[in-house]
Order: sequence, then C-alpha cells, then structure tokens
Amino acid sequence: MKLEFYSTAKDGTIGRGVRKEIKKCFESLEGKKVVITVDKVKKSRSDQQNRYLHLAFSIFKDGLNELGNDFSMGEVKELLKYKFLKTEVFNEKTGETIGQRVKGTAELTTTEMSEFIDKMILYAKEDFNLTIPLPSQNIRINYND
Repeated sequence: MKLEFYSTAKDGTIGRGVRKEIKKCFESLEGKKVVITVDKVKKSRSDQQNRYLHLAFSIFKDGLNELGNDFSMGEVKELLKYKFLKTEVFNEKTGETIGQRVKGTAELTTTEMSEFIDKMILYAKEDFNLTIPLPSQNIRINYND
C-alpha cells in the first residue's frame, strides 16, 4: 500500500488537514514498519512547452532530411535524448556506477528542460546550420505539403 499526501511546507510544518490524514493512516498501520519520503513537487510541462518541443523536433527532422536523411520525428527525438539526456545509474548501496540510461523528456524538471532545449538549439545551429527559434520567439511557419 502506497499513499501520497500533498501539502505546502510553511513555518517548518505541513497543513493541519494533511496532518490529520497522515495520523489516521498511522493509526491503521499500528505496529507496522513504514517508509516516509518527502519530495518536492515538480512542475510538469505546459501545453505550450509541449507544442514548442514538437515544433523544434519537426524543424530538426526536416533540416536533417533535407541533407539526404529519412528520419521520423520519433527518431530525431530519440537521437537528441541520447545525445543530451544520458544519465549515470548508480548502485544505491555502494555508490558505484553500474551503467547509463536515457532520461525521458517527461522526467525533466523545468530547468532541465530549458537546458535540453538550449543544447538542442546550439547543436542544430553549430553542426547542421539549422535555426530553431527560441521558445520566446513568435514565428509563423508555412508548410506547402
């Protein structure tokens, strides 16, 4: 059984209503061992950020395909994630590195997402001479398909 409670930390404590809910749960678990985890709630991406990412991946895909490739949007996304979102995996007991994995974009904090976008824009420009607009730029793109 895993329960989650959401509250805002204020003056070193949590909301009274949440305290009551947690107390009730502890009463039902009398004598049992429990794990207590406190984690900061991360902001998820907005629809606007999702639309921007889709546009950036599309521009990147189209630019690479104009160079003679035949990439799909999914392939370009995976290529960029592999290039910029690899992370070390550690053995929690020993701290030893046991491998690498690629983070999904949904796992990223808003700061990590901004860094990923910045790296993607720079990579597109420096390595392929592709211009991906900044998220703050208002642009209009016409596709004649």
